[in-house]
Amino acid sequence: MTKRDRNQGQLESEVLDVLWDAKGSENPALTSGEVLASIGGALALTTVLTVLSRLIDKQLIGRHAADGRGFVFEALQTREQHHAQLLLRIVESDSNLALTFAHFAKGLSGPSLKSLKESLELDSE
Repeated sequence: MTKRDRNQGQLESEVLDVLWDAKGSENPALTSGEVLASIGGALALTTVLTVLSRLIDKQLIGRHAADGRGFVFEALQTREQHHAQLLLRIVESDSNLALTFAHFAKGLSGPSLKSLKESLELDSE
């Protein structure tokens, strides 16, 4: 994907995906070079550093000193925690939750609806 094909939101998502994938691994903190290598394409390291800086400002990732002069970057939440937080923001800003939930439930696939029901049953125990 070239620079023209990718917008800033997509690049932030790609960087977050790399860091979320690393979060569950043996080495959850990555250097900017490792992030760049995982994304691939014709990106400059400075572009990745800019995106990482913006994600720090948004409090989505953290930066820690590494050996030498560099830094490592790590997601502050899992992918699932982040998505749940986004859903909560949407729900909290809605004035008609019953209607919103009804439309949401109609859009779910069978397996997704089953997972939602199971999750709700676990929370009620």
